[in-house]
Amino acid sequence: MNFQGKAVLVYLEEDNIARAFFRIKPLLTEDGRPDGDLQTAFPDDGYLRIVPDKNEQHTFKERMRSLCGLCLMDLRNLPPEANKIRTNKNYSPTRGETNQSIIYSDAIRPLPEHGLYQVVAEGDVAAAVTPQVYIRKGALIQGPFSRENAQATGNVLHLPPDSGSIHAVTLQNDQELLFYWPKTVERPAPIEPAAQPAPAAEASSAPQRQGNLPVNAYDQIQEMNAQLSENANRLAMPAKSSFDFMPEQPARPLTGTRLYQAPQPAVFPKRAHNPLMETVEQQRYAARYEAPGAVLQKAAALRDVENPIDTLKRALQTMWQSPETQQRAVDTILSQSGIRSLLAKSITAGTRDVTLTAMQSQLQELEAERLMTLMQLDDVKKNLAAAREEALGTLTGAEQKKLDKLRADQRLLAESLEGMQKSLTALEEKQRAAEQTIAAAEALDSVRCVRPSAGASCEKETLIGRVQAALHAAGFVMDAGDAQALLTAYALSAQAVGFCAPTHADAAQALRAFAAALGAPVYDDAQQGGQRLCVLPGGTTPVFLTNAENATDTVTEGAVSLAYLSKPGDAAAAMRRYGQAPYAMLSFRPDQDALPAALPVYPGVDRTAIIHAMLTDKLPEGETLAALNAVRRALAAVGSPLPLTVASQAARFIAATQNDLPGGVAEAIDRAVCCFIVPHIRFYSLPADELKSVLAAMPRALRELKNA
Repeated sequence: MNFQGKAVLVYLEEDNIARAFFRIKPLLTEDGRPDGDLQTAFPDDGYLRIVPDKNEQHTFKERMRSLCGLCLMDLRNLPPEANKIRTNKNYSPTRGETNQSIIYSDAIRPLPEHGLYQVVAEGDVAAAVTPQVYIRKGALIQGPFSRENAQATGNVLHLPPDSGSIHAVTLQNDQELLFYWPKTVERPAPIEPAAQPAPAAEASSAPQRQGNLPVNAYDQIQEMNAQLSENANRLAMPAKSSFDFMPEQPARPLTGTRLYQAPQPAVFPKRAHNPLMETVEQQRYAARYEAPGAVLQKAAALRDVENPIDTLKRALQTMWQSPETQQRAVDTILSQSGIRSLLAKSITAGTRDVTLTAMQSQLQELEAERLMTLMQLDDVKKNLAAAREEALGTLTGAEQKKLDKLRADQRLLAESLEGMQKSLTALEEKQRAAEQTIAAAEALDSVRCVRPSAGASCEKETLIGRVQAALHAAGFVMDAGDAQALLTAYALSAQAVGFCAPTHADAAQALRAFAAALGAPVYDDAQQGGQRLCVLPGGTTPVFLTNAENATDTVTEGAVSLAYLSKPGDAAAAMRRYGQAPYAMLSFRPDQDALPAALPVYPGVDRTAIIHAMLTDKLPEGETLAALNAVRRALAAVGSPLPLTVASQAARFIAATQNDLPGGVAEAIDRAVCCFIVPHIRFYSLPADELKSVLAAMPRALRELKNA
């Protein structure tokens, strides 16, 4: 199988029996599936064994364990000669090595930040295996979103369910995952070409053998090295905690007894034992007369002197004729001092003793093992020194990175502090100006200053619930549709809104209940004792003013709204300014089975937040817009065309409420006519009978016109 130049999604696992090596199984390529059958390419179990690259000998196991599971085999941006997948020369299924191919560890990478996305259900985002995901909701697949906070990480794209870039992958536990892997993605930064892999002899974990015997002494030592205990092999592993090293020791040559062949005594060939020759020799010496070598006196007495060795030989020959005398001769010889050691030397001089040979062989094996241990110890010291240097270098680099990050953070904080100081200076100047304005205003007896508070954001459902609770407590009939219509009309009104009830007191009570739901204060201009009310800038909570005669001078802030109170029949008195600035009029109906209670207290709401929560940018279309235009044409036909501002507010009201009201778009049109068009009909006293045909499908509007 050729994976050269490709990125492959693989499954990495650590051997569960020996825990001595790691292996991967290819699962998916950028094209959607591996080119070729895995069982054909890897007939045993479909895995490739991972061997450490020479640049990460000390961090191999830790990095592989951190990547266990789904990861990436990245062979892109590599030169053609950098062959990362090779044949495993130690392949032997009978000995447990079932991986025919190996791959170097520098080609194994974690899952990329971009380019590979898991497709998950909406509730499984946090359990995804990729940093960014696509969310599947029914037949809708969109993304990318972050796994950490489920927020979009860029432009949200929609995928068809049958996209050719969505692939299913089955894991070891028969779990099936979906991945979106687009064929054209941004390639990562080029990987620096790794050094050529170590020779096959070094990559192999055991020496090549011929039969059952090592090739030479070097292979024998290497084989013994491979059979070290687990504790001895741990010396080459990086430490999990900080090192406390001993001072560097000067290198010393290896010591030990040198192997040599002990000198053997010279072996002289012995003459073969011949009894006849010995007898002739003895008789010849006995019969031969030798003249003395010195000059002797004639009177000197001469006598024969026998050789003791010859005497012993003749005696032994005589004694050796009988078995009884043989044992006595041997006992006599052995009783001599030092005879045993002499006999042992004489016995072993001409032959090789088996015991001594075995002992010498064992001694040589022990000496070879001792030298091999010394060599390994020397290698371990070198590896330990290299690991120490590498660890110190890593620590130094990490500390330098931390220092650089701290310095960058310090610069950013300094810049932020400088900007905050400039903003604080500007705010202080505004504060001094505002204090001067307040002081000047408070110095006048004819001015009363009101300072709105800062409002908070609030959701649409929360606002509707507050309005319902407050109006119920005030004693009015108020369902969810009425509350939504009230909030939407208030959000659409510029600075004025009307409250209509059977009595002026009920209209004022409805205004106070609505203001309590928004956490807003209510001021009556007629009760200021001749003082002019001045609303100071700064706050965002709504402020309601009633009966404001000098509205132009009073309203200085966008959060201020004028509230007009009226009852059916006296609309003209309550709507003096309606002709110049039309506004919405809300009708409230008291609950005849309930009595008012204490109004609930809520925190202030930001007026801008109310507008954003209740309104939408869309406008009605088709039949909805045609129905609204029909009402406009009917009003123009009776002589009082509807102002464009009122028509725009009614259209936006319908678009904001048609999807939430129980009656749908029909109820939205009916409520829009009640809030915005019925006040127009009342103000201009238009003939209701001529408009009933166009308002026939609007029961609320007809009821309002009847009550007027």
